[in-house]
Amino acid sequence: MAKIFYAAKESWTLSTKYYDVTNYGFFNANNHEAAIITRNLHDEVKRLGCKRLVLGECGHGSRANRWEGPNYLKKQYDFDVTTVVELIAEYIQSGKIKVDKSLNSQKYTIHDPCNLVRNGGLLKQIRFVVNESVSELVEMNPYGNDNFCCGGGGGQLAMSEYNERRIAIGKIKADQIKATGAKVVITPCHNCVDQLSQLNHTYKLGVQIKTIAEVVADALIINN
Repeated sequence: MAKIFYAAKESWTLSTKYYDVTNYGFFNANNHEAAIITRNLHDEVKRLGCKRLVLGECGHGSRANRWEGPNYLKKQYDFDVTTVVELIAEYIQSGKIKVDKSLNSQKYTIHDPCNLVRNGGLLKQIRFVVNESVSELVEMNPYGNDNFCCGGGGGQLAMSEYNERRIAIGKIKADQIKATGAKVVITPCHNCVDQLSQLNHTYKLGVQIKTIAEVVADALIINN
């Protein structure tokens, strides 16, 4: 993402105190702890004097901070909150960054994270960015709001007792990926990246797993 900020000539920073969108209170359904974590991030944004909080590619992190955050704090944020996906779409639409899709010439497919698409409504933004950045996109069947979960959501990826079941459940996603014939799977969620990487290894899919920022960074045209 730093490469994209550089290309956009953006004024940005990364906190050395609260740099992670993970909210373990949200994971544990503990609203009190979730509110403390949200408050810490909120206060850090204010301390740094930032006008905008950009959430990294994380499904639950985007949901917890963007949609649940005001509920935890019992007030609306007094700064803008957006996702990496929406920011990159904005950069491309405004011409702040330029991309060359021929630099990404392999066959790509998209895995839609549950919290960003079904719950977050970012289906169109994800497609816009990807279609601007790659030469060939093949959709899974089904895709978008009807896409199958990767199998690692709901905190399962962090609980070793669910490993066997998680990988077994993920076979339907592995079969989806294989059917596309894609060489690269794009997903804007690091939890999904981890689960898909394990499915890739277990079911010998032979694909690369990349985030949207990685794919866009590969296609960037940077004028010195």
